[in-house]
Amino acid sequence: MQTTITIAEDLLREAKELSGRSDSSEAIVISLEDYVALRKRLALVEDLFSHKIPHSNKVIKAGRRKRRWSS
Repeated sequence: MQTTITIAEDLLREAKELSGRSDSSEAIVISLEDYVALRKRLALVEDLFSHKIPHSNKVIKAGRRKRRWSS
């Protein structure tokens, strides 16, 4: 898809340097792909830590059976 956008020169130059591309379009595509992937990973981490832990350490320890050695 072809579109016209306005990007600050220093930002585009940095995107080219970090992506290792000399073509502006390639650098922008790579930057957008990286951004989308990062946001997806952050959403997964956010989801991971938003759930309450089902058992506390106290409950886990209480649920362990005591070993009784018979002689």
